[in-house]
Amino acid sequence: MVTPAHVLVFATAFAMVGITTGLSLEGGSTPLTIVAIRSVVVVVIFAIYFRLAGVSLAMTPRERAIALAIGLILCFNNWTLNEALGHIPLPLAILIFYLWPAITSIATWLLGKEPFTWRSLFGIVLAFAGVGLALNVEFTEAQSRGVLLALISAVAWSCVFVLAGQFFAGRDSRPVTLWMTVSSATIFVILVAVTGDWTLPTTTRGWVGLATLPFFYAFGMIGLFVATTSLGPMRTGFFMNFEPIATVLLAVPILGQRLEPIQMAGAALVITALFLFRPLKAVKREG
Repeated sequence: MVTPAHVLVFATAFAMVGITTGLSLEGGSTPLTIVAIRSVVVVVIFAIYFRLAGVSLAMTPRERAIALAIGLILCFNNWTLNEALGHIPLPLAILIFYLWPAITSIATWLLGKEPFTWRSLFGIVLAFAGVGLALNVEFTEAQSRGVLLALISAVAWSCVFVLAGQFFAGRDSRPVTLWMTVSSATIFVILVAVTGDWTLPTTTRGWVGLATLPFFYAFGMIGLFVATTSLGPMRTGFFMNFEPIATVLLAVPILGQRLEPIQMAGAALVITALFLFRPLKAVKREG
């Protein structure tokens, strides 16, 4: 039986994806190397798990083509976020990335997919105000590039979320996720081969990060699948908002990265905003 406590564990696993990525970068590896290795290993783990769990991976050719196409955007999302981590602290990158629920809400309103709500609008204002506070410090040119990359990653993930909802609403997300990951991994392998960007860590901490990274990601994703089936997508999403909190807390002892007081205030606003994007109907139905 999956409980909210389990979902907090899965959210922490996703936070550890960022932490282990940070360790890998600290150890001298490159964003492309890291995300390529992660994607390939995760595809293998997914394939084994789905086979053992008896998950049907059947999809029509059209569905598979759409999943592979969305995987290209997922690939871009993964690369930009990993690249951002090479320029700005992990907690800041994750806070910027978590603008994606606000961006998604705006997109669904504009596309007529969801009705306008003042509650969500308040969440959008809080989210952007929080990131504004978090950015209220001096940045170098490289750090400014990292901020932009994290923002682009948020937009890309919002596109993945909206498109997946458009084409695969109501169906098992596991085969969709597998083919999206296959597409992403394929692109990364090709990019590594073409660019020659293959740099492994040179420190023990770097190797620990790189070796454990795919397993944290796979564990978090598989846990998310199970929790969504057991608790429902809205309730699961509500508790998954613990991820940025866990990231901010874990980045201090493991990576030695901390936010300035004004940035912490911004983080509090962003995290508060996340809990406003859960539809009120879902709160009444699942609460």
